[in-house]
Amino acid sequence: MEYKTSDIVLAAFLKLNGAVLLRIDKQGQKGTFVFDGVDLALVASYDLGNARVDPVNFNNTIKQLTTSVRRMD
Repeated sequence: MEYKTSDIVLAAFLKLNGAVLLRIDKQGQKGTFVFDGVDLALVASYDLGNARVDPVNFNNTIKQLTTSVRRMD
């Protein structure tokens, strides 16, 4: 089942936790990140402020996702 989010911070968190990024749908200047294999317990952890990631990898993943959205036509 696909999971969609336009929250780039959540997208980076999901990617770092093993969710498979299927595609990015761009609307205007924003992207919607479409994932497969998202554990909803992971999303709940994020929503409750219990998310833990390596800060350097997290920052790099946000930059990568931002660049990916900007490069889309």
